[in-house]
Amino acid sequence: MNSQLSNSRVKLISYITLFASIGFGIVGQLLMKHTMSQTATGIFTWTFIQQLVLALTIYSLGIVNWIFALRVVKLSIAYPLTSLNYVGILLGSYYFFDEKITPGRVFGIVLIFVGVLLVALPLKKRTNIKEDIS
Repeated sequence: MNSQLSNSRVKLISYITLFASIGFGIVGQLLMKHTMSQTATGIFTWTFIQQLVLALTIYSLGIVNWIFALRVVKLSIAYPLTSLNYVGILLGSYYFFDEKITPGRVFGIVLIFVGVLLVALPLKKRTNIKEDIS
């Protein structure tokens, strides 16, 4: 019983780490966009370098979390979940950079969510037809 509790804790922490990876990836990408949007004053100014280092550091934290999450989470589940980055980037771009969200993009997000659900949610174990007949 204690082993099951320990395994479920490790699995929960791994999924939290996976979602932290996704969050760091989104924030890192948005900060990179912000940094590159501010290049009118010069690309190699001290402020630019500081902002770029911050963006890359946060993005790198996402990579580190990804590596730790893969210790437990199946790659066939973890990788499709990273498509949630598209959703976060789209929403962050709308909120921070006034980019437009078109009906086509909303439809694309819906497709992404459906696809992630199909891949990530466990399917009920199917019984063999031969077993049902017996």
